[in-house]
Amino acid sequence: MTGALSPEPVVSLRLDRIQYGAHTALHDVVLDVRPGEIVGVAGHVGAGKTTLALAAAGLLGGAVPARITGTVRFSARGWPPASFVFASPWTQLTELGGTVEEEVAVGPENQGLTSGIIRARVDGAMGAAGASPLATRVPRTLSGGEMQRVALASALALDAPLVVLDEPTAQLDPSSARRIAASIRALAASGRAIILVEQNLDLLAELASRVVVLADGAPLATGDPRALLERWPPLDARLGTTTAVAERNAPTYRAPLVVTDDAPGLVIEGLVAGYAGRDVLLGVDTVVPRGAVCAWLGENGAGKTTLARAVVGLVPTHAGTMRVAGAVLDGLPVELRARLVGLVFQDPSRQLFARRVIDEAAFGPRALGESRTGALAMAREALAIVGLEGLHQVNPGDLVPQLQRRLAIAAAMAARPPLLILDEPTAGQDAAGRAWIVRALEQQRSRGAGVVITHDLTFAGRVCDFAVTIARGRVSLSRSDVPFGAAD
Repeated sequence: MTGALSPEPVVSLRLDRIQYGAHTALHDVVLDVRPGEIVGVAGHVGAGKTTLALAAAGLLGGAVPARITGTVRFSARGWPPASFVFASPWTQLTELGGTVEEEVAVGPENQGLTSGIIRARVDGAMGAAGASPLATRVPRTLSGGEMQRVALASALALDAPLVVLDEPTAQLDPSSARRIAASIRALAASGRAIILVEQNLDLLAELASRVVVLADGAPLATGDPRALLERWPPLDARLGTTTAVAERNAPTYRAPLVVTDDAPGLVIEGLVAGYAGRDVLLGVDTVVPRGAVCAWLGENGAGKTTLARAVVGLVPTHAGTMRVAGAVLDGLPVELRARLVGLVFQDPSRQLFARRVIDEAAFGPRALGESRTGALAMAREALAIVGLEGLHQVNPGDLVPQLQRRLAIAAAMAARPPLLILDEPTAGQDAAGRAWIVRALEQQRSRGAGVVITHDLTFAGRVCDFAVTIARGRVSLSRSDVPFGAAD
């Protein structure tokens, strides 16, 4: 933070209680945020972080139904008083514009500004968010990380005095995350007030002026970020601690990979694939041995998700061959590949559709011919692996995004495919959630092989046997037993 704090808060929250129906999500919050301040918000999954963020942005009780007992007061410093970046960028993009720069212009246009001011706002916001190279792209063709940069630019273009960010770096590669961190610092230095919700405790410890730690819907502690987040044992075991503290006090060890004579879990040779006449993959060659978990690394837009979608048959391939556990995938329709490959998307809500958690997890085995009894047994096993055994009767739409992600993993694992691909599985997860995902991947080793598409290099180093870096549609690096930070 730069300079002295103004005595007048940009936003003052006095929240006795916030309820969604009969459920109390947050209570007993007193918080003032002043110009130039970066207030971090941390807590385990379900602690109330997003509810606090939505309340601070003035979105609860209007855009988001809720019953609020208490007050949220903004100073008269601008309109709108706050802008908000959602944890999932897919929910934020309007697609009212045909290109990224038109998408970013939607907010300023609705403020009734002149074309010159709109142009300046759009250019400045896209530059700050690292989205300028995407200006003429069609939003729906972007990768998750690219969408997140556009969502941030759209919020910044409103020029609000308060910027509320809910997991703004969750989908970003390390270099993009560093650029966003620098942009957040610059915003605070310019006098903006920032509320930063993050599961990345390293980022909060580095950026925040102070941090509010929530637990079970109420403040647990407020104060210096490093004093609260770098503790051992952690302030809250569900939340965890920073990477350096965790590695110093609880180092993790992985048994060496034993390569067998069995058919590899995945073989890709000379793969060319893409969308609508634009090839994204330009000759990919890689192998994942049976019993291994491999990290696919690379910058946003490098082709990692496209490669995963090509393996399951969702992206047309134009050359090359793919095999899973010895079975050739070339020419197989999606429904037949489902016996061999399970894929969890970056946004798990896009693949959840059942009315009960147990039915969601049982759908795959049923679709592949299992009896109802057998499918339910497989579903229960998969849900237990990811720690959801007590939620069988819950509607998936009522779960928080982090639990939806774990449900999607269970649904992909239930049919026991020999290859499991997880796209950004740790996004937004707390320490407890990461531990359940580690357990799922260890189970997958015994069934075949796993692939993790991730920007979470600490997680990759803990659970993966080796890393493959994808750049500009090709494998640029494949290595094992090296620091994962050097591979991205």
